[in-house]
Amino acid sequence: MNNDLINYLRTHIGQSLSPDNAADIMVLADRIPSLVSPEEIERVQAEQCGEFTFAVEKIEDIENEVRPLHQAHWDETEGHRHGLELKPDYETFARYERAGRYILFTLRRDGRLLGNCAMYLDKSTHTQTLIATEDTLYILPEARRGRVAHKFVAYVENSLKQLGAREIHITVKTVNKAGRFFGMLGYRHVENGLTKVLED
Repeated sequence: MNNDLINYLRTHIGQSLSPDNAADIMVLADRIPSLVSPEEIERVQAEQCGEFTFAVEKIEDIENEVRPLHQAHWDETEGHRHGLELKPDYETFARYERAGRYILFTLRRDGRLLGNCAMYLDKSTHTQTLIATEDTLYILPEARRGRVAHKFVAYVENSLKQLGAREIHITVKTVNKAGRFFGMLGYRHVENGLTKVLED
C-alpha cells in the first residue's frame, strides 16, 4: 500500500487538480520512475578539501541556507533577467530530488554554506544514458581562492560519474569568466544559447 500517495490525496481532497498536484501524484504513484535511487545518492561520501567540506545535501533540509546563495547568484550573473522576480520553487526542487532527478552539492567551511551546485538528472532519449544538466553553480566570492572551485567541480563530476552519469551539460554567462574556467577543465563550447525576456 502506498501510504504517501494516500496521505497526499487525503490532504488535497476537494482541491482542483493543478499541474503541480498532478506531478506530485505521478511521482508518488511511481509513474515518474526514479532515475537514481535515494540509497545510491546517500552513498556519495562527503569530501574534505583543506578547510572546506564538499557534500551532497537535500535542498528540503537546507532551504533557508541556500536562499541567500540563490539571491547572490541572481544578483551577480542574471542582470539580463532583473526585470523578472526571483521566485525559486523549492517544493518542486524537493519533489524532483525525491524522484532521483535533482541533486544538490554543497561547499561549506566551518559549517557555513559558501557554495552550491544543483544538477538535474535525466535519461537521454537519443543515447539512453544518464545526463546531468546544471541548474546552478555558485560559490561566494570569499571562497573563490586557490583551486577550491576546481576541486569542487571535480567532486561534482566524480559523484555524478559514481551515480552513472555519462554527460554533464552546463551553461555559463557572458558577464564573467566561467566559460574560460570550464574550458580549462575540459568542457567544450558546442553550442550558443540566446535569451530574450518578453516585455509586457
